[in-house]
Amino acid sequence: MEYAWYWQDEHGEWIEYGQPKSNHSAATITSEELEEAFLNNQKKMVLFKAGSQYYELNFQDMFQRNLHYQTQRKVCRWPKFVSSGHSNKGWRRQSRTAAPGCPFPPDWDLSALPDVGYKLVDVSSTASEYMRIKDLFEKTMQCYYIHKLQRIQNPSLWQVFQWQKEQMKKINRQEDVDERLLFHGTNTSHLHAICEQNFDWRICGAHGTAYGKGSYFAKDAHYSHGYCDPNSSHKTMFVAQVLVGDFVQGSTEYLRPPSKPNKPNHFYNSCVDNSECPSVFVIFEKHQIYPAYIIEYVERSSCVIL
Repeated sequence: MEYAWYWQDEHGEWIEYGQPKSNHSAATITSEELEEAFLNNQKKMVLFKAGSQYYELNFQDMFQRNLHYQTQRKVCRWPKFVSSGHSNKGWRRQSRTAAPGCPFPPDWDLSALPDVGYKLVDVSSTASEYMRIKDLFEKTMQCYYIHKLQRIQNPSLWQVFQWQKEQMKKINRQEDVDERLLFHGTNTSHLHAICEQNFDWRICGAHGTAYGKGSYFAKDAHYSHGYCDPNSSHKTMFVAQVLVGDFVQGSTEYLRPPSKPNKPNHFYNSCVDNSECPSVFVIFEKHQIYPAYIIEYVERSSCVIL
């Protein structure tokens, strides 16, 4: 796998090293040269110039620093995906659709991007993303509290998820896709496989097939709690980013969503328990899912719901 190097400007846009950009001079060091220096592992930092300014890039902290003004900018190393059929021609396709010019979510820890697979990063209880997940969880889980929240950083799965989102926009002819944060409970023995390879309903445990044979996700954590390991005091649950897209009422015999009325070659993206007010979503294509967080939670010592 090949990698490219980017720095984040004052507007939050990610710019590849060595590439000219309006209002910014191109760095004298290229993305390829940075990758070579990084792999040699002999230097913790490199020096380069952009315009009249000199900079220092620290591989350990993943920041570049202006040596005159002492300003710092974030740096990231991001994989390039090379088509096997075009690898000898140097053909590359890189999706950077998480945000304009940004190849990954803004909450990710750039120093914890794995070369392959995934890394789990503890989320601080004071972080905004922690509070967002906590609020969703506690809406239906008042008798439990979050012991630990971990972010799943899997660049390959994220890349495919973003590609899938763009495809759904084109197929549905929409500017955006209905994307939701949903819960999924499963046995702890499946945690590694899901983080590494994504959800697979054939492996990750049975949630029933009332609305189709796929992976089940719930709006309410309480629903997913029923599918967590009953024998563990510290239970775990996934929070996933799910492209539910255009959905339809599910049925037990569905192996995939049905086609849309009068459009036999255009299919719905997911199935639900109630098309008017859905709380359970069934996803048949795993590229529509990104496993975003693992919640480890325990029961409160005393709980009274009034």
